[in-house]
Amino acid sequence: MVAASVTALVSSGTALAQQTSTTQGVLQNAPTDQAASPSAAAADQTSEAQNPTTPASDAAAETQDIVVTGIRGSQQRAVNLKRDAASVTDSISAEDIGKLPDVTISDSLQRIPGVQIRRDAGEGAAINIRGLPQVTTLLNGEAYLGAQSITTIQPNFNDIPSQLFAGADVIKSSTADLLNAGITGTVNLRTRRPFDLKKGFTVAAAAEGAYGDKTKEFDPNLNGLFGFRGDKFGFLVSGAYSNLHLSNSHNGIQESYGAALHNEQFNTAANPTGDVNLSNGFSPANRPKGTIVGTGRDVNGDGDANDAFIVPQGFTAWDKVNQRERIGINASAQWEISDALTLNADAFFTRQNENDRTAGIQMQNVNWQAGEFVPGQSRNTGSTVSLSNGGVTRDYDLNTTQVYNYDLGNFDSYAQNDKFKSQSQNYNAELKYDNGGRFKASLRGVYGKAYSNYDQSYLQFSPSNGAQWQPGGIGHYPTGDVAFNSGGYAVNTIAGSASLPATVDFTGNQPVFTLPSQLTTALGNIDSYTMKTTSSEGNYRRKGDLKIIRGDVSYEANDNVSLSAGGRYSERSVDDFEFDRAAPLYAGQASQPGGCLVKWKAFDVPLNDASCYAGTGTFGTASFRPYTSGVVRKASDPIFNGQVKQFNLPGAGLPPIYVLDPKVMDNALAFQNSFYPGNVEIQNPGASFNVGVKQISGYAQLNVKGDVFGIPVSGNAGLKVINTKLDITQFVTGSPRPYGVANTVNGTVETKRSFTDFLPAFNLAFNFADNLKLRLAYSKTMTLLDLNQWGGGLNPNYAIDTSNPGSPVFRVTGGSSNGNPQLDPWRATNVEGSLEYYIGRSSLLSVGAFYIDVASFIQSGNIVRTDLPDNDGVVRNRTVSISTPVQGDGGTLKGVEAGAKLSFNDFGFIPTVLSNFGIDANITYSPSDSGAVDLKGDSIPFQDNSKIQTNLAGFYQDNHFQARVAWNYRSKRAVQQDFGGIQGLELYQQPTNYIDASISYDFTPNLTLYAQGSNLTGEYEKYYLTFPDEKAYNNIYERRFMAGARFKF
Repeated sequence: MVAASVTALVSSGTALAQQTSTTQGVLQNAPTDQAASPSAAAADQTSEAQNPTTPASDAAAETQDIVVTGIRGSQQRAVNLKRDAASVTDSISAEDIGKLPDVTISDSLQRIPGVQIRRDAGEGAAINIRGLPQVTTLLNGEAYLGAQSITTIQPNFNDIPSQLFAGADVIKSSTADLLNAGITGTVNLRTRRPFDLKKGFTVAAAAEGAYGDKTKEFDPNLNGLFGFRGDKFGFLVSGAYSNLHLSNSHNGIQESYGAALHNEQFNTAANPTGDVNLSNGFSPANRPKGTIVGTGRDVNGDGDANDAFIVPQGFTAWDKVNQRERIGINASAQWEISDALTLNADAFFTRQNENDRTAGIQMQNVNWQAGEFVPGQSRNTGSTVSLSNGGVTRDYDLNTTQVYNYDLGNFDSYAQNDKFKSQSQNYNAELKYDNGGRFKASLRGVYGKAYSNYDQSYLQFSPSNGAQWQPGGIGHYPTGDVAFNSGGYAVNTIAGSASLPATVDFTGNQPVFTLPSQLTTALGNIDSYTMKTTSSEGNYRRKGDLKIIRGDVSYEANDNVSLSAGGRYSERSVDDFEFDRAAPLYAGQASQPGGCLVKWKAFDVPLNDASCYAGTGTFGTASFRPYTSGVVRKASDPIFNGQVKQFNLPGAGLPPIYVLDPKVMDNALAFQNSFYPGNVEIQNPGASFNVGVKQISGYAQLNVKGDVFGIPVSGNAGLKVINTKLDITQFVTGSPRPYGVANTVNGTVETKRSFTDFLPAFNLAFNFADNLKLRLAYSKTMTLLDLNQWGGGLNPNYAIDTSNPGSPVFRVTGGSSNGNPQLDPWRATNVEGSLEYYIGRSSLLSVGAFYIDVASFIQSGNIVRTDLPDNDGVVRNRTVSISTPVQGDGGTLKGVEAGAKLSFNDFGFIPTVLSNFGIDANITYSPSDSGAVDLKGDSIPFQDNSKIQTNLAGFYQDNHFQARVAWNYRSKRAVQQDFGGIQGLELYQQPTNYIDASISYDFTPNLTLYAQGSNLTGEYEKYYLTFPDEKAYNNIYERRFMAGARFKF
């Protein structure tokens, strides 16, 4: 719709001679670096679409005056791609060999109007287009199966080396021949092919070193290409390798544990909405909070007892280093079999091994989500919350909290290692017929397969005496009683115990921790730490495959009219096996001969469940003393081999903390077995599923051009029909099992569904002058859901309640019902228009507007249940919130996009001294309304959508030197609806500003040295809960610097 981004990708091949040539249907034109239009993607993937025998070097010679490399060349090709596309399309194009203004594909795509990204360890990863993540990904015009999106639709490109691509297109308005379009857009990744190269051999390579200012690691990044082009045959192989260490720190509340809403009123028969004197209220059984005022306790000192507060379960600060080892290979061959037949064959391979190694602390309530603090600073928001219970409804004044004053509860250090191993393979073969006549055809087959495996390992130390978990802090074992940590600090939430005050202060940009001196002294001594917990949970094995066969034909009736049609059959299957690891404890000494399976091997987990128990005395009588599942090990124990080290964590006020080096847990299974042998995989039925998708689709499209009232007009109109068959297998969640072990699998349920969509698409372009174009587009789109939204089941969450030492209960605290087979796919109607004014060869002004009516969409909803048992199988009628995907009633997205691509040498009046400069600027305004309202009373936008996004890049380029500085701004975005199950409590991310820069110098035509930096201002992500002063947490990234050399021959 608006100007294509100037940004470029690293190219592992030679600079392309970028010319304009015709594409399928004869009526639409596309530049040579692969077809940008859906029509071209369907039936022509070579550079010289209608004349593949024309050598690229010959074509370059014919139009040598327009061959431009570098940033300006990239911008020129992006402008041409947009001008010649058959629909509203924006593109990015590689500058030259290895020239990469942005670090990743996603970082480059965010420079395009309407494209927004989310970061992972500072790198661009998942993207959305115009506020929605339902974006499909193509590879050279057909479906791509990526290892990071096996179960999802939203693209995530962090495992794909960007050096393997010639460019990418963002197709915003659909055409009939785009048979797997996204709801608001489609991304087409374009690799290089041998007919893109000059005649003869081409060799290119680049070597780069990268450095992060927090990780302080020097990382390698290598890529290269070897290719050959003859008269009739060509091949190329390109590869890329990197091994990066990326910093991703965090501080604030523990997001995964959610929050509760507590008030100052006593729970009475007259007011059952109060909760001060309940087990999870403002610490009724422990040290009293506040002052009694009327029928409640005034905990914030405002003179009344009518306030409500958002209560997090705990706070954390951790430092994570993401090590990502990537390899990618692209191989391609093209053979002109005859004057009419051309064969294209491609293979694309990616593999990424990633270890996310975390060292951190957590400061938690002993009683789950209880109000164990006094607000040291709070603010009445002016909003009220209505709480209902027992037929009574009462309004409370909602307060935000900036300073939390605690009597110290649990304080632990922990290490976690998240290991991801993923791989994808995508193969393509395409036979094209074009004898230069009116009839053209193509036949194409695609096969893809991918897997993604995740293994987690966790270990926790505590400096406490353990009395909050076992009476007196004494564990019971077959060898006798063992004290957990003699001399450790005493958790002081028990009434009458001495106070150890601790504070978490959110009044600044980042939280400040103030700990009692007794604790800070202990934290400096390795012998004060004792191993409390280890586990391996939330693991998965995902695999998928993709099979496609497609045929397209086109017939040119005359110079102004052509008809294209085609059909496509596809199969996609996904298996998602999710599991925890559990170890058999006390084999031969437990009620089950093989021992009791335990997931949470922890000091606070006694083996006292009737289904499997171990201990001394007679079970069910007062004489029974259960064995403790967690072994007691000091952090200085030789078993840790000196790998418990001090870490400086990102929390002001925290002293150096002893944590197990998470690298020790790179092999999760081996580590878990080293303490508790015999770990087995226990399937999580609520998160596992199998889904098969079969689609038969076809289209017919009329392509026309001519004059209307003397105005040249071109366009296409067509209809696509897609029949979808779903085969969904869900695993039924059975009975609960103790000690954190997942519920049993109670069989499977298979659901089969079928639906058919009729989707028209129209695109018109009015050429008022050679350089002025008006586009109008209308289409209906359908996109499948993330497959887990169909296949997932009920997955309860449990958390330990140790308010009764020696008899902990793993309470059900909520959960998720991850899927619903009866949900409909995403469907929408898209209308847009854009005006494009082209200036010279590399400059463009554009403005456009879009309107998207989403007829059906999926949103996160919550249902309240009181019938779920705790982990011991007992139903205690706890009221918990279960998040579940629900069918939305519909919504709208609308907005305006405007852009300016200006290369100053296109303007004759610009002084010579400025002619080497240029800019690329755009802004997107896209408000949205999900129909929900937050606790502040404001409308909640679509999740992950920002109302405003702005890009501004300035560049300079002469014969040898080029430089570029780019700024990206994104306004606040909605992240999670009903946080913690509290209706209207929306998690938001504050606006962000990222600045990147690059420079390079061409010493010779074959040698370039370059340097680049990303996130130069050290921007980080700041999150809050509905009200900006109810701060949640920060994600902190590092500055990255790269330097290297590129060679080409």
